[in-house]
Amino acid sequence: MSFCEETASIPKINFLMKKSIIVFAIFQLLLLATACQNAGNADFSKSEPSMTADQAAPASEGGFSQSEESPQDFEETPPPAPPQPQQPNNPPGKPTSQPIPRQIIKTANYRIQVKDVNKSTRNANQLAIKHGGYVSDSELTNSSYQTTNAITIRVPAPRFDSLLDDLGQEAIFTQYKRISSQDVTEEYVDITTRLKTKIEVRDRYVEILRTRAKTVKDVLDAEEQIRIIQEEIEAKEGRLRYLKDQVGMSTIRLELYQEIEFRPEPKVFRESFWVKLVSGLKNGWELMQGLVIGLVSIWPLLLLAGLILWKRRWIWSKIRRK
Repeated sequence: MSFCEETASIPKINFLMKKSIIVFAIFQLLLLATACQNAGNADFSKSEPSMTADQAAPASEGGFSQSEESPQDFEETPPPAPPQPQQPNNPPGKPTSQPIPRQIIKTANYRIQVKDVNKSTRNANQLAIKHGGYVSDSELTNSSYQTTNAITIRVPAPRFDSLLDDLGQEAIFTQYKRISSQDVTEEYVDITTRLKTKIEVRDRYVEILRTRAKTVKDVLDAEEQIRIIQEEIEAKEGRLRYLKDQVGMSTIRLELYQEIEFRPEPKVFRESFWVKLVSGLKNGWELMQGLVIGLVSIWPLLLLAGLILWKRRWIWSKIRRK
């Protein structure tokens, strides 16, 4: 290539270099704007240097250094730190709320055959006391072939199973043993929450009655609301006490029976003739008293009937003339 041709190509090379520099500067500005919008994205921050280096490579091949000819590189914005979880604002010394344990009502229906009902009944009473319970009900019945005693035992829930095992040692035959569990946790939590809310509402009404009630009408209205809420609170507290009692003390309905040699039942008592005669005289006298009292009660009707009979001829003649 001649010197003239090399001299003529210099402006063209300079033009291409300037054009490359302008394009590279615009591209850097676009990257800077994108980086500012996505400063919190860590993945974008990591991929940004490699993209810049890849786009800067053609400019370096054009014959100039990026540090000498390219505009000043922008500083990368570090990603923001992840938010820290907020600690619960519990007052000092106040424990956090604990989850309410399961509220289970346990009930057992147990029927067993024993050698001696009376002896097994005494043993059942002693076992109930041993396990911290008590016998709440007992009913003894006899028939021609069997003696039965139905016992209701209340025992603390943790000793429920152990008491059943001890009672089973009295059996020579088990007819049935049914155990049921009723989960009342949902009702327990619901009543507890509603009771707390009603107590807060009642306390607010009491505060209004003390500080803001100025007229007699305000006082009467506040007292009426307090009365209504207090009745609801007492009903909820009663139900809550019942649930606590049923959950804390399980129920065992134990039925002890003993097979005995068949014997006819005693004959039904029959009244003698003289007893029936006296009873009939009493019934007749009571009937006579009732009849007399009934006639006295309708004396106006009897008087009217007597007048009609006395004047019947005169009344009949008047009717015939008409």
